Amino acid sequence: MANRGDATVDMLETIPVFQGLTRDELGLIVPLLEQVSYTPDKRVIKEGAYGNSMYIIIRGTVKVTKSESSSEEVFLQLLYAGSYFGEFSLIDNMPRSATITTIDDTEMFILKKEAFDALLAKHIRIANIFYRNCIVETFSRIRNAISNLTFSQHILHEKTSILNEINKDLSLAKKVQNYFLNTESLNREQEDEDIRHSYIYQPCSEIGGDFINIARIDDDHVGIIIADVMGHGITAALATGVLKSAFTIAVPQLGTRPLKLLNFLNKHILRVISELYATCYYALIDTGRREITFSKAGHHHPLFWKADRGDLVEIQCIGNALGLMKMAKFGSVTMPYEAGDKLLFFTDGIIEQNNGAGEMYSEGRLRTTFIDTVLSGSSEIVDAIFDDFRSFVGDIPFDDDITMLLLEF
Repeated sequence: MANRGDATVDMLETIPVFQGLTRDELGLIVPLLEQVSYTPDKRVIKEGAYGNSMYIIIRGTVKVTKSESSSEEVFLQLLYAGSYFGEFSLIDNMPRSATITTIDDTEMFILKKEAFDALLAKHIRIANIFYRNCIVETFSRIRNAISNLTFSQHILHEKTSILNEINKDLSLAKKVQNYFLNTESLNREQEDEDIRHSYIYQPCSEIGGDFINIARIDDDHVGIIIADVMGHGITAALATGVLKSAFTIAVPQLGTRPLKLLNFLNKHILRVISELYATCYYALIDTGRREITFSKAGHHHPLFWKADRGDLVEIQCIGNALGLMKMAKFGSVTMPYEAGDKLLFFTDGIIEQNNGAGEMYSEGRLRTTFIDTVLSGSSEIVDAIFDDFRSFVGDIPFDDDITMLLLEF
């Protein structure tokens, strides 16, 4: 039977992704650990295989090897008692980057992703610290890889190896973001019988800093959030994950109180990632009253098409961006909706994009294209707007992430 006492907690304290957790919090992880024994020459994980578990060596020794293109096995290092590997498999299901084989009789703890996910869902502080540590660990690896690349540039083989490590970390960052963002949930979300949604999410690089989510709060309320973290790339993507995690946990309790929700998110960002800020917009749809409460946090108002007027109506309320100040002010306004109305959320990536002539797409063009597309009777409004945007931009690379979310009532 595995030792579940202080010695196990001591071991967990030495692992970077768990640093900052209290001993009581680490104690919650201990029951999730499965103890297994391996005989010598036993392959624990295989390079290229998909994994969903982290391993901690209790006793014994393992070797880490990697295959070259010639199928030759290259020795990388030995790991001893107290060492760990596979920690990022608690976030993603990426292929293993190396093969691990036992040298002698070895015992290990195994922490499986499914059990750990269930723990994180119940304990926001543990989740926040773990994800923040993953961000720090990822950036540390990238910095080390870049430093090693500069030092070893005279050796082509070493340069290639280090570039592969950077690429692996970028892929990891994308997997972390997908774990947080999970835009596929928008497709799986059970739509209200009176509300149809469609969206475009196009990051300007492999990973992005925009975030959209639809949350069913109760039978009569649906929460819509769109956010844009400052900048783009790895930092923005992982910060977006922190924001998404906080929203997912807070929306069941605060989703029907938009201003309290925005205040919670603001304090959360200041506490966890104070160096960054994010614009955000939250809309609470009351399907019983057929009303929408709009709440702004430094983000552009959505475009609200009113079918009875055949035109857009203006939404007006104030609100500071998230993460700029502790005493941020947020405003809200409630407006009715009717059948045929449409609501288009967007991030500034689309309206601030320039074409080859230096002309900006602009909110004015977005408004005009939206109106023309609605009046044309198109059933694929978001796709039509994005086609117009791409035609305007031409071959110019996107400067920022492009995100739109359309609700049709």
